Amino acid sequence: MLLTARKSAGSVLRAGRSREKELRGNKRNRLVTKMTGKLKSDKGITLIEILTTAVIIGIVAAMAVPRFQIAFDRMKFRSADREIFSTLRVARSKAITDKEPYGVYFDGTAKTFTLFKDKTNPGTHVYESGDSVVTVDTLPSEFAYLGTDVSGNVIFFERNGSAYFVGQGNIVTVACTESVVAVNNHNVLASTGRVHSSSAIY
Repeated sequence: MLLTARKSAGSVLRAGRSREKELRGNKRNRLVTKMTGKLKSDKGITLIEILTTAVIIGIVAAMAVPRFQIAFDRMKFRSADREIFSTLRVARSKAITDKEPYGVYFDGTAKTFTLFKDKTNPGTHVYESGDSVVTVDTLPSEFAYLGTDVSGNVIFFERNGSAYFVGQGNIVTVACTESVVAVNNHNVLASTGRVHSSSAIY
């Protein structure tokens, strides 16, 4: 009787262990199947996805390019107008340092401005071919207008830093592209020779 009971208990124990192994095996098989299925479901990038991405990038770039162009034009116009401002200040500084009159001549046709030392007939306040040219700068092609309201389009700077001209002392530039219009005004104060600038960009 006792022997039969022990055999039955051993059979139950072996059956339990076998069932536990079976459950572990099934669980492991399900996990492997799940991972394998996930790997199999991963797909590469299709041609349609690549084309869609390229189209989106193209649209964004097309929207950004005009803004970059406007910003570039503004910087270009401001840089050119700063050159005029700088040339006027250099002329004043040289007149004070060298104790000789300097001038800046504005050519509206060629869109140039020339810094020179007044060597020929100093005191007549006229820009002549014999005057000593220091620099000649040309405005970019986008500048449609360069003009002054002073006689002879010349502003002279005296040894004490003051300026001499007949008129109001204004130099005006207008530049334009398809997307930007820029108007700049430089005004020279005769008593001190100092330059004040203002600009408007549309």
